[in-house]
Amino acid sequence: MKEKKQHHILVVDDTKENVQVVEKVLQMAGYKVTAQASGVNALRAVKQTEFDLILLDIRMPNMSGIEVCRFLKIDPETANIPVIFLTAETDRETISKAYKVGGSDYLKKPFYKEELLARVETRIRLRDYEKNLEATVQQRTREIQETQVQLMYVLGGIAEGHSKETQKHVQRVAEFTYRLATLYGMDHKEASLLKNASSLHDIGKLGVPSHILHKNGKLTNSEFKEMKKHPDMGAEMLEHSTLPLFKAAKIVAYEHHEKFDGSGYPRKLKGDRIHIYGRIVAIADVFDALAFKRSYKEQWDIQEILSYMKDMSGKHFDPMLVDLFFDNVDDFLKIYNIHIQKIELDKKYSNQKRKGIMNWLLEKL
Repeated sequence: MKEKKQHHILVVDDTKENVQVVEKVLQMAGYKVTAQASGVNALRAVKQTEFDLILLDIRMPNMSGIEVCRFLKIDPETANIPVIFLTAETDRETISKAYKVGGSDYLKKPFYKEELLARVETRIRLRDYEKNLEATVQQRTREIQETQVQLMYVLGGIAEGHSKETQKHVQRVAEFTYRLATLYGMDHKEASLLKNASSLHDIGKLGVPSHILHKNGKLTNSEFKEMKKHPDMGAEMLEHSTLPLFKAAKIVAYEHHEKFDGSGYPRKLKGDRIHIYGRIVAIADVFDALAFKRSYKEQWDIQEILSYMKDMSGKHFDPMLVDLFFDNVDDFLKIYNIHIQKIELDKKYSNQKRKGIMNWLLEKL
């Protein structure tokens, strides 16, 4: 059975006798109690320990309870801790100030034991409810975000041509994209956003006729003209989404075939007019497309690929990003080698499985 949490309460009062009474009542009720005799010490304590509730005297030397509460409520780390004021003064002005600075309740001195415990229990229950609600909302938000990401990868794989081979292309492009984005200086949050958005770089291919999309071999001029429409179609598909993930995906889908020298498509954008998202994914996409076998081509030798990447600096690719790529080329080759090994293992497993089936059939004959 899960042990019930022992709630931790901070009691702040400069009168020792008051603290002792409150501390004894709360401890007997099963609460963990920490006591401080000044506002300064109380503010230090909340920086070091997580409290579920604060009982705060208003009249204290040097720093009043009102001032302490004001400091607590402007600090995001302590703003949500409920505060019950302990006061001998119940004039309208004092109570009004107590609520204005963020107090949750007040308790008039002297108070009954039952009244103290009732007020404390009410605030503790409300705080627990808020925490559980916050955790539930965060969990649901994470689940929605994860679902969005999974959906993007599924759609990206479908757009690439339905095959296991091309779905893996989407996953690898995402990995290459993330590494280059971090090298460029993006923080983890934005680099992850771009990584996931890159999975839809070819979403527009859903609008390309199937006989062109699945053709084994070189496309004719008219077929390639149809294929070149997919960036426009991808951007159109993602046009109306307000989610940051899909807004980033729209940029990637629209601009990943633009070239740094202005010879790309669909808009012949040049240099920095191409969004950084498009420039990064362009390198990741081309590197992966050359490095791995596709239905219409064999994989290139790694030295041929690296030579091509250098040659395309300032032409197809942003030269600054190409420099980052080659300054950290071992990182990209590590990702490349891991996936090459996975492909070899898949082949070996498939061959062993096929051989096992054949042996079983021969035994049955």
